[in-house]
Amino acid sequence: MRLFRSTLLLMLLAGAVPSGVFGWILVREASAELGRGARALAEERAARKRAEARAVGGGSVLVPNEPGAERPATPEGQREGALGAGRLLRSALLAGLLALAVAVTLSAWFARSLARPVAECVRGALDIARGRFGRQVPVTVKNEIGELAYTFNHMSRELESYDRENRQLIAALEAGYLATIRSLTSAIDAKDPSTRGHSQRVSELAVAIGQELGVKDGDLKALAYGGLLHDVGKIGIPEAILHKSAALARDEMELMKAHPAIGAEILRGVDFLRSALPAVRNHHERWDGTGYPDRQAGEDIPFIARIVNAADTLDACTSVRSYQPVMAVEEAISVLLRLRGSQIDPTVCDALVRVARRRAAAPHPPHLEKGETRV
Repeated sequence: MRLFRSTLLLMLLAGAVPSGVFGWILVREASAELGRGARALAEERAARKRAEARAVGGGSVLVPNEPGAERPATPEGQREGALGAGRLLRSALLAGLLALAVAVTLSAWFARSLARPVAECVRGALDIARGRFGRQVPVTVKNEIGELAYTFNHMSRELESYDRENRQLIAALEAGYLATIRSLTSAIDAKDPSTRGHSQRVSELAVAIGQELGVKDGDLKALAYGGLLHDVGKIGIPEAILHKSAALARDEMELMKAHPAIGAEILRGVDFLRSALPAVRNHHERWDGTGYPDRQAGEDIPFIARIVNAADTLDACTSVRSYQPVMAVEEAISVLLRLRGSQIDPTVCDALVRVARRRAAAPHPPHLEKGETRV
């Protein structure tokens, strides 16, 4: 009876006691009850042995619940004592098993109602940390854990909304940046009408080469900006040199060679164009190390600069220039192949040849006819 009273009391306190502690208490009570039953059985066996000994010797035994009273030991009394001990043992075992069953059931209930919702919240938090804003967790209980899940879902929705707003703001800023870049390229074209549209074409071609080589999106954007702005330094070159159809004198050539460094200085303070600076400064470097301004060679040349160099070379061959006639695509490709390994990175050159032949076989993209570049 004490075990059942303890069990009922613990069940009343279940809402305030953690499942592990609750189960431990029930198991402890069951173990204690089993111990008491075992001790009672041992005492009953000892009493029966004493009674048997006295019966043999003509003695008597004490009658339970009647202190001081004695009666002769009889077979019926011995059987009654044994049956009582058996009933006591069965009661103790049943009570212990009941307590264990209650403990297991309540532990499972607590695990389902507490541990699982908490685990869902943890998984949701990890998803949000990975950028999966808007992640929702199921609200399966109406207690403090349920309130936690509800609050988590509200926070997740708010983060998703903020993320959406930030993306829209970033897109608007990038659109403004692109408009600014196009204004700069228009200023470059105004300095040298013979190269009108050159920067846009180089930008689009550089992106196509990058895609052919499996360049990631972030680097494709740097290629697009670098292609648009690779000649921005020509703003600092006298128009007489830019428009000269004859070969440039040595001092004029030195001035012309300064335009990559001038362009890099113009853009150095613009944070969002930082990734495009290598293309602006180093697009006249050569694979064999004889280019300018830094005389870099091979893999030391920034990758986006190697791509812009190749795109710039092809467009110079296939567009109107004061110093050479327009070449057909296959003729321009033969020039590229001659420059492969000396001026142009061999891997980039091969990718450019594939792109050029595909473009020659397809209609010219309409947005390029309008002098636009998709970034």
